[in-house]
Parts: sequence; C-alpha cells; structure tokens
Amino acid sequence: MAERRSNGAMRKIWAVAFREVRHTVLTKGFIFGALVVPVLMFGAIAAIGLLVGMQVAPVSGTVALIDPSGSVAEFARTELTPEQVAKDMEEMLRRNAEFKSLGAATGTQASAVLPSFEVKVDSITDTARTEELRAKVQDGELLALVIVPPEVLQANPVDAEGNPATFTLIVPTKSAPRTTATMEKCLARAIVKARVKLAGNDYTSLNSLLESPQTNVRRLSAEGAESDESRLTKTLLPMGFMMLIWITTFTSGQYLLTTTIEEKASKVMEVMLSAVSPMQLLCGKILGYAMVSMLMLGMYGALGVAALTAAAMGDLVSPGMILLMIVYFIMSYAFVATIMASVGSAVNDLREAQSLVTPAMLVLTIPLMLWLPISEQPNGMLATVASFIPPAIPFVMVLRVTASSEPIAAWQVALSIVWGFAWVAVFMWAGAKIFRVGVLMQGKPPTPRELLKWIRMA
Repeated sequence: MAERRSNGAMRKIWAVAFREVRHTVLTKGFIFGALVVPVLMFGAIAAIGLLVGMQVAPVSGTVALIDPSGSVAEFARTELTPEQVAKDMEEMLRRNAEFKSLGAATGTQASAVLPSFEVKVDSITDTARTEELRAKVQDGELLALVIVPPEVLQANPVDAEGNPATFTLIVPTKSAPRTTATMEKCLARAIVKARVKLAGNDYTSLNSLLESPQTNVRRLSAEGAESDESRLTKTLLPMGFMMLIWITTFTSGQYLLTTTIEEKASKVMEVMLSAVSPMQLLCGKILGYAMVSMLMLGMYGALGVAALTAAAMGDLVSPGMILLMIVYFIMSYAFVATIMASVGSAVNDLREAQSLVTPAMLVLTIPLMLWLPISEQPNGMLATVASFIPPAIPFVMVLRVTASSEPIAAWQVALSIVWGFAWVAVFMWAGAKIFRVGVLMQGKPPTPRELLKWIRMA
C-alpha cells in the first residue's frame, strides 16, 4: 500500500514536471529567446571572425612627405610595402601571449588582417608647398601628407618651446582608421631609422640588441611538475564556466518565479492543488524547470566547446571539469529554484518579489564581484572562505576548479559538495514550508520576519 502511494505521488510529480516543460520549452518566446538567439549570436561571432579575416580592399596612392633633410623618404618606401606590413602583423601576433595557442595559423592569417599597401612616397624638401599638398589630400589626389620637422630627427626631439617634437600625418576623411594606424606606425619607424642613420649608427644592429627576448613561463606544482602558464585558463575560461551556470540557472529560475506568480494570481494554482499536494506541486515544478535548465546548459555548453575547438583550444576543457560543472550546476539550480519557487508562492506580482529575492541575489553576486581575485588566486584565503558561503558555493567552486593552473585540494572539492548539498536540503526544507503556506495566501506580501514564522509554524 505504501509503495502504491509512493508510485502515485511520483506519477503526479512527473506529470507536473512535464506540464512545466511543455508550457515553457514549446513556447515561441523560449524557442526564440533561449534557443534561436544563442545560435544566432554564435553565428554572428563566427561571421565577424570571417569578415575580419577577409582580405580588405588594397590601399594605393601617393604619400607626400615634406622633409627638409630628405633622409626619411628612403626608409618610408621600405616600410610602406605589403610585405613589411604583413611582417609587422605576424610579429605582433607572435609576441601576443594570447595567440600562442593558435600556433602556425597566425602566420597565414596575418596577411589577410590588414590591406596590402601599394604606396608611392614622394619626397619634398620645400616646406612652402604645405598648403598646396594639404588641398590635394582634401581633394583625394594624395593618400596622405606627412610633415617631418627637423627637430624630430634629433637625439632628444623637442620643439622651440621645449615640448616633445612630433611629426604630422594628414589623411582624407575617407581614410579607414586601420589604414591610418598602419601608416602612422610605419612612418614613425621610418623616422627612427633616419634618426639613427643621421647619428652614424646602424639601425638593424641596435634593434637586434634592444629586442626583448621571448618568455616561456612555467608554473611549478607542489609535486615538482611543470606546466604552461596560460592567462586564458586562469581568467576567461573560469568566467565562461561560471557564466554558463549562472545564465542557465537564473533563466529557468526566472521562468519558475514568473509562472508561479501567474498561476497563483489566476487561481490556476488552486485547481492544480485539488489534484496534487503542495509538496508534489513544488517538486514537480522544480523538476520540470530542471529539465529546461539542463536543455539550455547542454546547448550553451556545446556552443562553447565548439567555439574552443574551432580556435584550437579544445584541450583546455577536461572531462573532470565538465563532470564537476554538472555537479555544481545541479547544486546551483537547486538553490536558485528553491528561492524562486518559495518567493513566487508568497507574493502576488513580480514587483513584490523583488524585495524578497534581493537579499539572496546579493549573496549570489559575490562570485561576479570576486571573479578576478578568485581566478588569480584559486587557493587563496578569499577563494577558500567564499567556497563555503551558501548559496554562492557552486559558482565560486566553478571558478576555482576551472582555474586549472593551481589544482584545488581534493578534500576541499569533496567538502564543498557535501556542505553545499547539505545547505540545499536546508533551503528546500525551508522553501517547502513557505510554499505550503504561501501558495494559497492572498493580500499583502509577507516580510522576511513573517517568512521565518511560516517556516517555524508550517
């Protein structure tokens, strides 16, 4: 008999759960907002990457260079070539630590990021032609006008007033910012080369002596093993994992809050309670939106892994990370869903719900505020203490375990799971008592003190 009652209760819980899934997942708003929009965003990001990588229109024309010394033009001609521009891009990517994981791909993409330059440099020593050449730039006859005062070529370039000397680059309105920046960089280097030559030195030799060596940072573990130091895995990847859990749990939690309030206001809740008990209704709602949340987690997670794989960084995500993320996702959803369901049962509209949800939200924003220090020091005192503050436990622990350069002690991971789910049980116990009393209550919304009374009396 007891087993039959138990089976009957589970059937009712599953019936409520599937009802919530149908009324959420099969709506146009959910399909568009939770499924179509992320796919479109992922496609837009991919399209932007392709557009950035496309070969833009080549830049061609004449650059007039006013230089009374006549020493800059020869260097400007060698700098403003397609080969030199592509070489500069390759060097910039090679030096950028964030692009190291892309390997050989940077060399092939460098020539496509910036336009080719078919530029002719016209050297002019007569400064009286400045206005004439400026007008030609305005009319589009010249690609740019460069004015190099003599003091710029000195060892300590200052003007007559003692201010740092500068050269002037005049471009037309239609000049693209990327093109202007490239010309500015190349011309500045040409001036430096001319300055070095006028001082009687060799630029290539001096530059090779002054070039900073590349750094290979190795992190030494407590066991003596070495591993690469990756800024991406210490900051951006943990934030991505935490935001994945944050978005999925709070999206489904918001649905749960809204539908609970709407059903209570429209008296649908009373009809449902004629067939199921308050506890069965609460469990069914939480279980139903758990399935909704899992659907979103799987979709968003697949898009994230696909993006990392496309960028040749799929090895940053290990099976252990995914397993722990699922465990902490279940914990975080239980916290958020219990809070949303209990608050939704106690109020009559969303405006009233904000005053009760805010205290819990303040605690849940701790991981967002402390993202950077926790990612930088996942084994620090701040991260360790925050790991055991409910209901922020799952979000903080996701930040810590995915900052993989410093493995978290196994006992801390195990303790956080046990401690976190113990608090989940406390939250669900208190939330069930609030739901049982508030689901049929009407009128003035309760205060936090009244909610505590409901927990004690129910």
